[in-house]
Amino acid sequence: MRISVNGTMLYVDVEGAELRVTGGALVSRPTLVALHGGPGFDSGYLRPGLGPLSSHTQVVYIDLRGQGRSLPAEPASCTLEQMADDVAALCRTLGITHPVVFGHSAGGFVALHLALRQPGLLRGLILCDTAPTLLPIADDNPSPTLAERTRSPEAVAMAGRLFSGDFSEPTMAAFGRLVAPYYASPRHPQVPGALLSLSHFAAEVARYFFQVLAPTYDVRPRLAEIGVPALVLVGAYDWICPPAGSRLMARSVPRATLIEFADAGHFPFSEEPAAFAQAVESFLMELEGRPIGLLEQA
Repeated sequence: MRISVNGTMLYVDVEGAELRVTGGALVSRPTLVALHGGPGFDSGYLRPGLGPLSSHTQVVYIDLRGQGRSLPAEPASCTLEQMADDVAALCRTLGITHPVVFGHSAGGFVALHLALRQPGLLRGLILCDTAPTLLPIADDNPSPTLAERTRSPEAVAMAGRLFSGDFSEPTMAAFGRLVAPYYASPRHPQVPGALLSLSHFAAEVARYFFQVLAPTYDVRPRLAEIGVPALVLVGAYDWICPPAGSRLMARSVPRATLIEFADAGHFPFSEEPAAFAQAVESFLMELEGRPIGLLEQA
């Protein structure tokens, strides 16, 4: 379905019921609002990994402004701040109170802005293979770079072309062949292609982000302002959003917990699905035991 918010139409889909029958009574389950990456992709690639969570929580998928099945939008309107405001407006329109927001990759950029701009909205935050900035972050245990993983100058050059805004058909085809398998750990090279085939790609939104917004994206100075509990998840082989960024977020967000997946890259929910589900479900169960009021006052 599509919902009108802030002058645009966002596509929304739901997996799992909000209410369950327990002991002869209807009991509310937590709601997980899932934000996809890119920018430029849509929620399709998240479904294989997040779908199993619907046995414990209601999962609400959103295609962010101008992407996927949402209506097209001017790329210049697709800022991280505007997309965060869209998600907040959507939650209010649908009556979703105190959701847990899951942000993967660039969806994590939006989730971080949402937590900072709407501090009373969230119950919790799950930051999966994302980063507080795209600038290099020093770390005592750096993960392998793309160059170290592939040992292919052609693959590195192709990645550079794409992230500079070249989304032409030849570049995308070569990127899928030479680079995409390295988004995962060495044991899961087939995962990225299988997942990304489930999503559309909004090239103009992606180009605007990488050429205009990416150089100034940096929320590191404000991470300490995030008061809700946060679960920070990252794959050890992720070179897109390296573990250094996740470690920094876990140190900087006051109520954050870090989990690193030893056999995953950028998609731990599909590379290590059992461990991922256990981590998220444990976090949600812990949140269910905390009164909302305490979270808002934190």
